[in-house]
Amino acid sequence: MLLDDFKHAVDSYSVTISPDNLEQVCEVLEIDTTNGYRRSQVTDKLHQNIREAIHLNRKDKANNISRRAFLKLQSDLVYRYVLYNENPVEYLKVLKVIQDSCRHDEDYLSPFSNTSDWEKAIVNAKNYNAFSSSTFSTKLESLRKDYPKDFDIATSVKRLIDKGCKVEIIDSNFHIVSGFEAIVEEINEKVKTIGGVVLAQSLFNHLNNHKKYSVRFERYFITREASGISFDQRPQIPYGFLLNLSLKHLHEKPKIKNLQTQLDEIVDLAIMISNSFGVQQYNFWEFHFQSGETVIQFYTDIVLWDTMFTIPQCRPSSALDICENLFSFISESDFQNALGFTRTDFLSVSAEVNKLATNVHSPTIVYHSSICKSLKQIDTSKIQTILDLLSHQSNINKKYNLPSDYTSIDFWKKPLMKLGATKFLLMNKSWCAPNYFEAIASALRTNYKSLKRDLDYELGEQLEIYLQHKLRAKGITFTTGDYDVDGLHGECDLLIESEKAIILIEFKKKVLTGKAKSGVDTELLIDLSKSILDAQVQAGRTEIILREKGSITLTSKDRSTQTVNLNDRHIERVALTQLEFGGFHDRSIFKHLLTALLTHSYGTHSTDTKTIEKFEELKEKQAKWVEQYNKLCLIDTDYSKHPFFDCWFMSLPQLLEVINLSSDNNSFYEILRKTKHVSLNTLDWYREFDIATHLEHETR
Repeated sequence: MLLDDFKHAVDSYSVTISPDNLEQVCEVLEIDTTNGYRRSQVTDKLHQNIREAIHLNRKDKANNISRRAFLKLQSDLVYRYVLYNENPVEYLKVLKVIQDSCRHDEDYLSPFSNTSDWEKAIVNAKNYNAFSSSTFSTKLESLRKDYPKDFDIATSVKRLIDKGCKVEIIDSNFHIVSGFEAIVEEINEKVKTIGGVVLAQSLFNHLNNHKKYSVRFERYFITREASGISFDQRPQIPYGFLLNLSLKHLHEKPKIKNLQTQLDEIVDLAIMISNSFGVQQYNFWEFHFQSGETVIQFYTDIVLWDTMFTIPQCRPSSALDICENLFSFISESDFQNALGFTRTDFLSVSAEVNKLATNVHSPTIVYHSSICKSLKQIDTSKIQTILDLLSHQSNINKKYNLPSDYTSIDFWKKPLMKLGATKFLLMNKSWCAPNYFEAIASALRTNYKSLKRDLDYELGEQLEIYLQHKLRAKGITFTTGDYDVDGLHGECDLLIESEKAIILIEFKKKVLTGKAKSGVDTELLIDLSKSILDAQVQAGRTEIILREKGSITLTSKDRSTQTVNLNDRHIERVALTQLEFGGFHDRSIFKHLLTALLTHSYGTHSTDTKTIEKFEELKEKQAKWVEQYNKLCLIDTDYSKHPFFDCWFMSLPQLLEVINLSSDNNSFYEILRKTKHVSLNTLDWYREFDIATHLEHETR
């Protein structure tokens, strides 16, 4: 075991210098003192000795220790202190010196089997701590301050152990062997006792009281709270976990004794459970310094945080606008024959449901009679049919227990919950808004199969038409179509010209699957490659032609052609997806993947044929990605310095916010780039766009 080997090595060697005698120290370390004695000479020499002893080139990595695995030992040491009271101070001090010495070097260290290498490294590290005792002065009483994330994770796990869980530490990670089911059952019973409606009401009240609701965007800003001062951070409330749990127990409890105490116990238990997964980032520097070795685990943490702590949201009016336009290709008669009501009826009822919750940010009861009173022009039986189709009948999220298990969440299929024959529940207008589309799409898919038409393909076509319609409405002109250049055939979804830039937008329908949202790394990597990578490769082909040829001619579906000249303008590349990908829309996050695909290959141990095929496809796309990068570096010698600074990954609702603030092509580009040069490390596009555009308004 790596930790045991490290501890044994640290215990085996001692300090070899007299730290108070600078002259003797320089003599032992063979430092040239011709120009006098300086303490910095000693620390530099000690660092150099450590690097020379254990640093290895990347090509030698096969049988050696990854630096990431080595640095994870600090987590292991803190875990063992909290759980087993094992004193970690001397080991942490040595580890810190080695970490500091190899900070800018390659990612692999010599194996502990090379005893002489590690003897030299550890002796020099101990000499450093003896000579400069105040540099790394770790103390037991300050362990939480020095290692807040590891300490808090271990504290949560210790509480799980105290509740009966059996836990093992394997490769510096916690593994719950048994007993977790009882804790899951405990929180379920507590939620059941007070009722899910009460829990949801409390959580939304808490968000409102802490001013997390944005009237401007009609959504909650549930963001990461990482900062540069890690010890100020604390485990956050897993709103996503608790709200999805509340859906399992929707019964109402009119009178509850000691409600606040019970709510506090539920939230405390949820924090303990979710924090044991260790996916909350405490320091925002984690968002910026990742490598090809670490990016998959890092991305797994990103998606799991989104799953546990946030909820999918959309501006209700935008959600219905998308429904109205995407299903517009279906005639009213076909729509009515398939569903029993017209598209207009559906939109009217849905809008009325949202209207009831206009000034309400928590669960809202919707009665059939109240909708009928407002919509007298629609037959009451049709209103009932619409409300029934939009409603879960029972057993929402029935199998959902673990905060990481998104595959057991089915709430996203419909926006309402049926509480009685004519009584319905809208849990929250922003949270429920994305579900209107899926409720109708699901109901129509069966009908389309019988007509031998692919509804999802049709919807993909309509998405592009919808986006074009939105652009035209704001006076934004664009070009779209196919091209053939030097035997290369390609397609450009949207090309928008401004005076300063050309914006290339490529649309992909790929969504994050339930498995990906549950942290299955292979599924996550494939989903990201089929959205971010595919779109960026497609846009990259167009960019290369523009840069090499100076222009590109696009042929639209009506066979008309238009030539676009580069004219020394900037090129921005936007990968666009219909549904949102949470933290992956942050520019500092998705760029890690684009960078890693230049240097690292990714495979799978799966024996599933389809999974293997997906990874083979990924290799082919990766080869094209590397080829494009090399071409762009040849075209522009400065490209390699910031290769993906002009790349974007956005959702359709996000782009609609940009369009809504625009009035022409030039303003569209200026609004788009508001968040380009600043990252607030919230990993919430709406929050950062809100701040960026408000700052612009205030400085005028």
